[in-house]
Amino acid sequence: MVAAVELDEHANPILALVTSAEATRCCPECGVRSVHPHSWVRTRPRDLPVAGRQTALTWTKRRWRCAEPSCPRATFTEHVPQIPPRHRLTARLREAAGSAVGDGGRTVLQSARDHAVSWPIVNAAVHAHAACALPEKDPEVSCLGIDETRRGKARWRWDELAGAWSAVVDRWHIGFVDLNGGNGLLGQVEGRTAASVRAWIERHDEQWRQAVAFVAIDLCSIFKSAVRASLPHAIVVADRFHVAQLANQAVKDVRRRVTTQARGRRGRKGDREWELRNRLTRSAASTPARLLDPMIDDLKALPKAIGAPILAAWNCKEDLMDLLALTHTHPSREQIYRRLERFYASCADSGLPEMKRLATTVSTWRNEIIAGIVSGVSNAGSEGHNRAIKTDARCA
Repeated sequence: MVAAVELDEHANPILALVTSAEATRCCPECGVRSVHPHSWVRTRPRDLPVAGRQTALTWTKRRWRCAEPSCPRATFTEHVPQIPPRHRLTARLREAAGSAVGDGGRTVLQSARDHAVSWPIVNAAVHAHAACALPEKDPEVSCLGIDETRRGKARWRWDELAGAWSAVVDRWHIGFVDLNGGNGLLGQVEGRTAASVRAWIERHDEQWRQAVAFVAIDLCSIFKSAVRASLPHAIVVADRFHVAQLANQAVKDVRRRVTTQARGRRGRKGDREWELRNRLTRSAASTPARLLDPMIDDLKALPKAIGAPILAAWNCKEDLMDLLALTHTHPSREQIYRRLERFYASCADSGLPEMKRLATTVSTWRNEIIAGIVSGVSNAGSEGHNRAIKTDARCA
């Protein structure tokens, strides 16, 4: 209750508060109402501004003796829900600081400056705000996306018993995303291990796990083994973006190797194969003929030791892109395997170790790649969240 109001030299109000509720005389430990006052206590909790003016609070309250002999608490002070014991900030000030980050799009540092509090206080308020906003149970999902992202640097500690270094903070984090249901980021765990993936999945009940029909991952055997163990009924899908990325990397490796072998140095301006490096990684289906035909002619005009291997690698990559292009076209099994066999044949005929390694990887992940082509499931949602996470981390 406000007992008096005064103005300071800057015309900001100073409110004198006293406690009038009888419930504040009950011991927070045993709940017994006290009738024996101990002393007076004066605190100055901080609150939100009123009408744009900073308001100072002076709360004069009693300290009571607990009347229950068996209670371990000897004395206690009066408190209200808005100002819990030993708190120097009101609850609404903490809620406003956490809401500014969670709903207002501010960083923790910005909110701390705006509310004139410390960074740890705002960070704790964000955790409390998120705990109230997030559901107690993750919603059921049919398509689960799993992907890792790197945040900051790892921290290590020397373990005297083991005689080795152990990671205190891992720079790798694994995110779990609802790809089709619109629930966004479901959770994030530290560490890039199969055990961490399995622990997150298996903390859900059997009904939630049975609802997962597809799991989209990149070409990571750690995720694959964890999903096979925790979700044996789910169909594992290899994200086609990572398959195309692997093929483009193989073409780059061929270009760099043959350039070094033929020219005795790395590629540079003036080397036609180096000038075509970006065009080589572009899909032929999206490249205009006015750019595609001159590129092929330029590769054929290069010395045979350079142009022929690069052109063969590019053809292998395009055969794989033709296979991935069947996504969303409802292809038959015959169409898929026909293009897959053509890709294998191109890699074998090229005689390039990079292409043979690419064919081996595709063969290892063949079932997962085909599942992605047939189902059309993509892990693009996870990649989008990773980008947002990195952006927010840099801003923070």
